[in-house]
Amino acid sequence: MLLELRQLQAGYGPSRVLHGLDLRLRAGETLVVVGRNGVGKTTLVETIMGLTDHHGGEILLDGAPVHGLAPHRRNRAGIAWVPQQREVFPSLTVEDNLRVVARPGEWTLARVYGLFPRLAERHRHHGDQLSGGEQQMLALGRALMTNPRVLLLDEPVEGLAPIVVEEMLAAIDRMRATGGMGIVLVEQKYELALAHSERCIVIDHGAVVHTGPSAALLADPALIERHLGLAH
Repeated sequence: MLLELRQLQAGYGPSRVLHGLDLRLRAGETLVVVGRNGVGKTTLVETIMGLTDHHGGEILLDGAPVHGLAPHRRNRAGIAWVPQQREVFPSLTVEDNLRVVARPGEWTLARVYGLFPRLAERHRHHGDQLSGGEQQMLALGRALMTNPRVLLLDEPVEGLAPIVVEEMLAAIDRMRATGGMGIVLVEQKYELALAHSERCIVIDHGAVVHTGPSAALLADPALIERHLGLAH
């Protein structure tokens, strides 16, 4: 198993947000995390990255515990994170943003430019000269340049124009097709996310209340209503 969470408990300071959460991610799989607002989805990916307070349980990467490692050591071990805020380096060019984090592996500058041709067109632009969609592409491309085993995406299409959403989802599909990397995708637009993933979990009050094939949840309006409070 590429990534495994066992009875994970975590939060911010003494406040616990995740309560005994279990998760399994295989290599080459995209796992979507859905749930109502405020139930712990972002806390989950931040906890995997090491940005919250660990209260109990285990995080295993290729069977080895990483929950005691600092965030930068988890990144070196093979976990990359694209936060909602994107956090590109504004004073660096697109190309420098990508090169500064590069590690050896399949994801090269040329491959990232192939995934996002718009970045190639704007390779000399600085981070603060890009549109929101271009910054999101850059944030994702920068994560790929670290050649991760696990990629954590926190609402990657939030606030983007529909045409850019299509580009981002197409890029995620192409990444899935490579087969070697596991993706954890947190997304409020559950219909889009479920259509671009193999498996899903639903979180409520910091615990997993449903797990199964994405297609099965997408095809079951009653299940969506029960777990998400949303009519299909």
